[in-house]
Formats: sequence, C-alpha cells, structure tokens
Amino acid sequence: MPSPTTLPNRRKTPAEIALPQGEVRIVESHHAAEFVMAMDAWPFHKIAWTAMGSGRLEFDSGWQELKRDDFVVLPSHRAHRFVDDPRDPLTLVLFCLSPAFIDNPGNPERALLWASIKEGGWVGRVLRARTAFHQTALVERFRLALREQSAHSVGWKTVLRGLADGVLVRLARGHLVSADDRPAANSRKSIEGAIETIDHHPNEPRRIADVAAQCRLSERRFTQLFKKITGETFISYLNRRRIEYACERLRETGHILYACHESGFNDPAYFYRIFKAQTGRTPGAFLRDMR
Repeated sequence: MPSPTTLPNRRKTPAEIALPQGEVRIVESHHAAEFVMAMDAWPFHKIAWTAMGSGRLEFDSGWQELKRDDFVVLPSHRAHRFVDDPRDPLTLVLFCLSPAFIDNPGNPERALLWASIKEGGWVGRVLRARTAFHQTALVERFRLALREQSAHSVGWKTVLRGLADGVLVRLARGHLVSADDRPAANSRKSIEGAIETIDHHPNEPRRIADVAAQCRLSERRFTQLFKKITGETFISYLNRRRIEYACERLRETGHILYACHESGFNDPAYFYRIFKAQTGRTPGAFLRDMR
C-alpha cells in the first residue's frame, strides 16, 4: 500500500482559498505526511471537521490535540496552523465563511448565532459532538456541502449557505462540547439526542433504520433502548408527537387535510385512525369542540 506521501491529491502545503465577499465555500484538504503550514491568519472564519488523521492545532499562545471527528471554530484574523502526525496525516473539511456572510444586514439572526457561539466559549477550541447522533447530523452537512459544491448544480450556492446556517444553529444550540473531556460514545445519550430532534421536528420523515444508523446502533439495539428510555415504541412515540403537532396546526388553520400532511402523515386514513386512537375524537370532532 502506498504511503500517505505518495497517494494522489495529498497536499504538502495549505490550499489557496478564494472566497467571494459574503459567500461560503467548503474545502477538503488531504495532507501528506510532510505537510507544512506556516503560522498565519486568514480573512475569513473557518469551521473545520477532522475527517481523518490526528495532529494538533497551534496558536501563538499554545496548542490543542486534534483527533478524528474533532471540530474547531476558527475566527478570521486569528493566527493558527495545523500540524500533522506524520504517521497519521490529517484530512480536514472546512466551511469557510466570509465575515460579510455573518454580518449580513439581510439576515441579522446569523450575527446573533455567531455571537452566541463566541459567548459559549466554542471559538478557538477543539470540540466533539455531544453524541453519535449529533455527530452524524453535523458530518452529513459537511458531506452534502462537498457534493453540492462539486456538482455546481443550479442553486448550489444557496444550498451551501443554508448548510452553513444549519451548522451555526447546531453550534449555538450546544450540539458540540469541549473535547477536553473526550466524551465516550454513549448509546443512551445518542437516543436522547434523537428524541430531542423528534420533539422539535416531529413532522419530518423518519424511519427506524435511518435514526438507528444516525445513533450508530443496530436497529434491534436502538428499538430496545428507545423503549427503555421512553416507555414507548419508536412508532408510538413519533405518532404521539405528530398528533400533538397536528392538534396545534388544527387550532391554527382549521384545515384537516393540511394538518395531516403538515404533521408528517402522508396517508389521511392512517392519520384519522391514529388521531382518534390518541385523542378519542376524529379531527372533525376536535374542530367542532373548539367552537
């Protein structure tokens, strides 16, 4: 097997990054064993994912260990450099964010998210995903950004901006924690992360197999732990949350079919059956009782 030095597309120096004002780009950097990076500062923010390898992140004031699946938020104009372990060179995937992208008057919430991330102490520190579930969700956004930028299909820049926004939201919501403790994988915490996501977004399509994979568990193990934690099966819990959301949409819109689809049910007959089983009333009776 060829060494990391002889593999194609391995970098010996940092990539040149052209970032238009107010935009987002994603960069994939596979390092050779002899990769060398000078201590320098860049005029844009970086959110980096260590996809492979190990090494350290150095600043003028010190350094931090860097391992596979670590993340780091690097603000513009802060001098730093990545130093590889030559036996296990780094592969980094970086969201590069123009300061004008963050401080966009047309999207003031973005600046608030960035301020929240800085106030949380996450900037300039090596971070780990809170659970395997959060790790999978974050990494998928980096991978999708790479695919979009590579394909250059219609609207790819808009998708890239949306994916960057999603990463900022997850940072602000604490989906990453300090890597100082090197939190071990915890199946229960991963499932709790999945439950939190269902509670916030019950209407999104979800299959047991997909959620189990996000938690890095077999479907059987996921099903067992989910019921142990919630006292319900995955489908029962998901349907209960969806019906609760459907009730909110019925109160707000008075439209049964709209509430059915908005709450994640594609089959109106199934929606009617689950709604009555959970509330003791049909959707029509629910609306009449509101009057």
